[in-house]
Amino acid sequence: MALIEALVASAVLGIGLVAATRLTMYTLNTASDTRQHTVALTLALDAMDCHQSGRSGCPLQTSVKVQGTTYSLQSQLQMRPGLALEDLQVRVQWPAVGPALGAVGVGLGAGSLGQAQPRMGELVLHSSRDAVPAWLGVSLP
Repeated sequence: MALIEALVASAVLGIGLVAATRLTMYTLNTASDTRQHTVALTLALDAMDCHQSGRSGCPLQTSVKVQGTTYSLQSQLQMRPGLALEDLQVRVQWPAVGPALGAVGVGLGAGSLGQAQPRMGELVLHSSRDAVPAWLGVSLP
């Protein structure tokens, strides 16, 4: 009887340890995703500020490596027809770490058996700015 009790206790302990390990791994993946998203948001806001200020030398496409992750920034400026507005779009993409949250297994890549497709994180910001310079129409006293 003591042997059966020990086996049941070991099984319960094993299930508890597996659950705790899975919870820890999920927490680490979530923290990593949150860090990557925060870095991408900071990079996108910096690019947005650069373009909105009207400074020259703001790159439309660049790649930045932060804490071992490479972030790809792409900016687009388009004039709105009939208006003196420019639409600005900043897109940041990065390779995400770990499996997709909530995924039940590994997805198969198109045309490849057994190989998981890399998951990409993406952040897109949209804004508009006045295409007319601020100094236009200002008269001197």
